[in-house]
Amino acid sequence: MNAKAAMGPALVVLVVTLATVVQPLGTDLYLAALPAIRNEYAAPVGMVQLTLAVLVFSFGLSQLLWGPAADRFGRRPVLAAGFLLYAAGAGLGALAPGIEVLIAARAMQGLGIAATMVCGRAIVRDLFEQQSGTHVMTVAMSVLACMTMLIPVTGALLAQALGWRSTLWFMAACGMAGVALVLLRVPETARALNPGALRFGPLFAGYARIARHPSFQCWTLLNACGYAANFGFFSSSAYLFIETFGVSRVGFGLVIGGASVTYLIGTVLCRRWIAAHGIVVAVRRAGFLSLAAAMLLIGPQLANAHTAFTLAAGLWLMLLAYGIHQPCGHVGMATPFPLQAGAASALGGFIFAAAAFLCGTWMGVMYRSGSAAVLSLTTGVLVAATGLIALTLVQRHGRPEVARPAIP
Repeated sequence: MNAKAAMGPALVVLVVTLATVVQPLGTDLYLAALPAIRNEYAAPVGMVQLTLAVLVFSFGLSQLLWGPAADRFGRRPVLAAGFLLYAAGAGLGALAPGIEVLIAARAMQGLGIAATMVCGRAIVRDLFEQQSGTHVMTVAMSVLACMTMLIPVTGALLAQALGWRSTLWFMAACGMAGVALVLLRVPETARALNPGALRFGPLFAGYARIARHPSFQCWTLLNACGYAANFGFFSSSAYLFIETFGVSRVGFGLVIGGASVTYLIGTVLCRRWIAAHGIVVAVRRAGFLSLAAAMLLIGPQLANAHTAFTLAAGLWLMLLAYGIHQPCGHVGMATPFPLQAGAASALGGFIFAAAAFLCGTWMGVMYRSGSAAVLSLTTGVLVAATGLIALTLVQRHGRPEVARPAIP
């Protein structure tokens, strides 16, 4: 029995969802614990924030090695190792006697997240062609969207009832559940292993070859701009909504929750549009939604008329489009590389993380208290770029086409 028949779509969705949810668990579940961590360790805010930054940094950078490792050793062992690292890092963090140990533990969790997410995307590419693979990915993203609505509240309740360390123990339990699932139910899905995937010369030559492919470029640019816009908005909007516009903390939570709802609606639309019209047409339609979101973000700022409502409306429409762009981009960037799906997914994931890091750094440096300008203009430009890429480059280069293997 082949891997596709052995797993079935439902199990693939479960594996991809669990492989992906470790990232929002590692960040959103942990946010409510930050003040308690600062108080217990008597650490400066910058050190406490580093426990988040180091996770994103290690997650982004390590994908460049996890992808080829998945091509060399297979998806199954790398996926299991990723879940195990994530659980071990969470357990170490829960036992950390000082902030330095916690930072190291969070870096370990970032390594684990990178491995699971690379393998999740590669498994979909192994088992499905582009259109059906995107359908599976959108189902997983829909489930993920439902879960992300609950994660921040769950983290707050855990931290309040059992202390901040309980959030890390919860992550450890999820990681071990992932290990058990892989060992008990997940077969190897790679069509063939590449013994030379981790040789540095061919490795970087392979990355260069992947990066030159027009289809990889257009899908990766699409998701990098969208991911950076989302990261920038979420990382910088709390002070603006709460302090400048006077929105309550509960009200701000509803704004973020509304974004999760519109993202979920986007994934549902994605499935329907792909089934009826194909992946490229679905992305084109979402491109117009992205341009409309950019207008909502940029227009009021040019008139110096932004309110909490106009910013929220721009965010919600941006997330509606992203619910269509994201699953399409994840599948599309790996489609031309059936024998290097892990490496393609890893390179794309690294670019996403780098774009988000640069956007967050820019907005942190440029932010001015009480002003919506940096948030709205930066996010608006990125969302406009997403829409233009969807309407131009993806239409030209985004259709399924397998790249010819390199001549040894």
